[in-house]
Amino acid sequence: MKKNLFERLTIAQTISFSFFLLVIIGGTVLSLPISSRTGQATNFLDGLFTATSALCVTGQTTLNTATHWSPFGKATILTLIEIGGLGIMGVLSLFFFALGKQLNLHQQRIVQESLNLNDLNETRSIIKYVVKFSLAVQALGILFLAFDFVPRFGWGKGLIYSIFHSISAFCNAGFDLFGNSLISFQKSPYVLVVIGLLIAFGGLGFIVWRDLFTFYKNKKLLFHSKIVLFMTGAILGISFILFFISESMHGTFTHLNFGEKIANTFFLTVTPRTAGFSNIDYNEMSTAGLFLTNILMFIGGASGSTAGGFKVTTLLVVILFYKSMITGREPQIFNRSINPFRVRKAIFLFTTALMLIVSAIFLLLLTQDFFPPGYGLEAVLMEVFSCFGTVGLSMGLTPYFNSFGKFILMVLMFMGRVGALTVIWSLKREERESKIHYPEGSVMIG
Repeated sequence: MKKNLFERLTIAQTISFSFFLLVIIGGTVLSLPISSRTGQATNFLDGLFTATSALCVTGQTTLNTATHWSPFGKATILTLIEIGGLGIMGVLSLFFFALGKQLNLHQQRIVQESLNLNDLNETRSIIKYVVKFSLAVQALGILFLAFDFVPRFGWGKGLIYSIFHSISAFCNAGFDLFGNSLISFQKSPYVLVVIGLLIAFGGLGFIVWRDLFTFYKNKKLLFHSKIVLFMTGAILGISFILFFISESMHGTFTHLNFGEKIANTFFLTVTPRTAGFSNIDYNEMSTAGLFLTNILMFIGGASGSTAGGFKVTTLLVVILFYKSMITGREPQIFNRSINPFRVRKAIFLFTTALMLIVSAIFLLLLTQDFFPPGYGLEAVLMEVFSCFGTVGLSMGLTPYFNSFGKFILMVLMFMGRVGALTVIWSLKREERESKIHYPEGSVMIG
């Protein structure tokens, strides 16, 4: 029997092609006159950029989401965000299950890879759990945001804002309908905390939450969950202290009381983990705070979550590798050693991410002839780290990029969400074991 296109593609190629196809469809829809508030067609590149940003749950924009798009355009963006947050293959699988169809082995492996699952046998149950958990958390987010947004904006607008921002926050997308993100909510700790918690819930990962919910019965956590919780707690705690010190010295929140400062500092700590909501103008942030934000955007959230970035689990493996090189012992933590293949994979991802970021920065500096007054290297770094980490935080430079610059950022968002390793593997031909082995050569290291 002749195989169809998807059956001939490798797993990496299927995932990459699915994302690419949906980006093209989303960009086409957003470029239609019905998607803009004025009723005029949107430049296709801007539509494509917005679709890429939404599907890759980034939040980076070239057009103001609140003022440019019509209700239909905003609904399209929200749909892309939801699909991007849950995972294209997961959504397609749920559709198959709803029709009463079963996934074959190849399709299950594709879903397993796209959702970073270890156990192939649990594909169906995990997909259902992911959807149920996501909808439940988003519903709670809508409810809690409505307590503030409905009295503030009225029933109709308040509910729409609650729905849009709950989904955007949980999926770590960062799109907003206020026009200035959450800057106008600096003195509303309740809103910042609710959206911050939605971001954190989405960034932990579905497997970790399932593990936590079943802890009372199993009385133990998966090794992956322990690492995610340990690294997340450490990163949030350390970065909160550093942000509080840097912004206190810079005077960023002098107009706020102590409780509001704590809430805003907490939000500064959470949002770089690929959420993209801004509670301050990053042009007014301290240089140390900007540097720390870039680091957090590079790290990102947990594997198997709605977050992007390098991932906290990968970072820990890299740290353990460096520790093993110093001590001479194998990489281990929590009385468990790390598989050598996973160590090599982590190092490869780390170096690949750095090369992508450095290459993107150089290309932007080389091809962008004009930057508005007040924008320098720090603004370029912010846009690049933000897009690779699928964060969406910005100093406002992206709309000034030319077509090539926007294309570079789209590539970064795509690779950040799909996975650099997945995209690279999708470009490879079918592997064949080499029968030629060369004599070992000696090279000086260090």
